[in-house]
Amino acid sequence: MPKDTINVTYTVKNEGRDIKKLAQDIAIGQSTGTWNELPANIRLKISKHLAEVVSIQEYDFTSTIKIAFPIENFGSDLGALLTAVYGKISLAPKIKLEDIEFTESFIKLFQGPKVGIKNIRGKLGKENKPLLMSIFKPCSGLSPEELGEMFSTQARAGIDLVKDDEILYDKDFKVTLKRLETCLKIKEKLKAKTIYSINLTGSISQILERARELEKNGAECILFNYISYGLPLLQELRELVSIPIMAHPALAGALCMSTNTGIGEILLLGKLPRFAGADFVLFPSPYGSIAWDKEVTKNIQFELTKDLKGILPAWPVPSAGIKPSLIKQIVSDFGEDIIINAGTGVWAHKDGGLAGAKEFIKEVENLSFATK
Repeated sequence: MPKDTINVTYTVKNEGRDIKKLAQDIAIGQSTGTWNELPANIRLKISKHLAEVVSIQEYDFTSTIKIAFPIENFGSDLGALLTAVYGKISLAPKIKLEDIEFTESFIKLFQGPKVGIKNIRGKLGKENKPLLMSIFKPCSGLSPEELGEMFSTQARAGIDLVKDDEILYDKDFKVTLKRLETCLKIKEKLKAKTIYSINLTGSISQILERARELEKNGAECILFNYISYGLPLLQELRELVSIPIMAHPALAGALCMSTNTGIGEILLLGKLPRFAGADFVLFPSPYGSIAWDKEVTKNIQFELTKDLKGILPAWPVPSAGIKPSLIKQIVSDFGEDIIINAGTGVWAHKDGGLAGAKEFIKEVENLSFATK
């Protein structure tokens, strides 16, 4: 009976290595641990767990290895998946996990985003146009009331979403709840639709309990540093709460920026967070302070939004260094179904955050969009 597998692609530096042997070592070492030394009866018993080399392409300096891993080895546990396909060999020199091809049977194991693009548009009453989001800058050290006043300026301007900065940490969860209460009261007073995304931090047990409390107290969206805290925890949050989750890529650069090792950007910031349940995924834009290659960012967007049976698309949020003058370019490059995310670009305006937000809104309104 054929095994149900997914194909995993690696890039390795040649450097005099026997690539065929390396490929076999990866397949065996990351699935059954050992093989050739085993007696025939044990091989037969565990054969369904053995990964197999699919293809090897050798070039002058690098090689591409594709290996089929049995889904039974990890199921829908993304932590177990990453351990199986890259855990130990991530410690070996110059082997990079580039991509994973998810099969239809594997996709069925996941629920993906709970809310997605269409439902967020419905909540905000915007059938077309990109959405605008601003970030509290600064954030750390300010009181709930001071951050609430910042939220007020953005809601009055008509910004669609406002989020905490990912570095905002509250030792006392009561402060988090107070900030939420403050922003929600302002929203109600203004009769605004602006969605506030509040940062979720703490120990594992605290995060789960705090997520419940935030939703119970009216939170409309959670900001979560999914790489710092882990994909399995993002999966658990997706099961726990019904409100949308905004996935921030803090720490991603440590895992994906090297050409020699780490995890491919498109996999780490595109496929995996969507499968884990993120409704929004932030990633560096091709512009600004930490600009990424445009082709890479477009491929991330594609993986977040492509049609997958049973899996909703997630909002792409190209970020970092976004200014009003870039609006036309970013919409030309990424289309309407994106979040335009700005922090300093809003708050550095000479007339303050209200004027900064209005400038972004004006730039979007000056563009023409087809009615869906």
